[in-house]
Amino acid sequence: MAFFENFTQVIRQKWLDYVQANRGWLTIQMQQTSVRTPDGGRRPSSFLILGVVNALEPKLSNLMVPFYQLNSDEDALVQVLGLNFDPEMILDNGEEPTTIDANEDHPLLSDGTDL
Repeated sequence: MAFFENFTQVIRQKWLDYVQANRGWLTIQMQQTSVRTPDGGRRPSSFLILGVVNALEPKLSNLMVPFYQLNSDEDALVQVLGLNFDPEMILDNGEEPTTIDANEDHPLLSDGTDL
């Protein structure tokens, strides 16, 4: 389970980095389509989040087929990946978690042999 927790922390950080770099257009997009979050905020659609994190972390695609076979609900997948939060609230409050640097090479993300 430690592998998955570390993996989701890496994905979370990459998602926050992406949101920070693309805030301009994401803000406009979320005026049209957003989802309420348990923290009282809002986030982009699950399809957008899943597409972005799969592009940012290609090794996630190794997990997506079994995840979708178990539960094809995209909102549930976002929840399982720990991404059902308002990224703006975290970025605005400076509450970015101290995690593995998403830009560094990490043994969990080094090659396809570990998944």
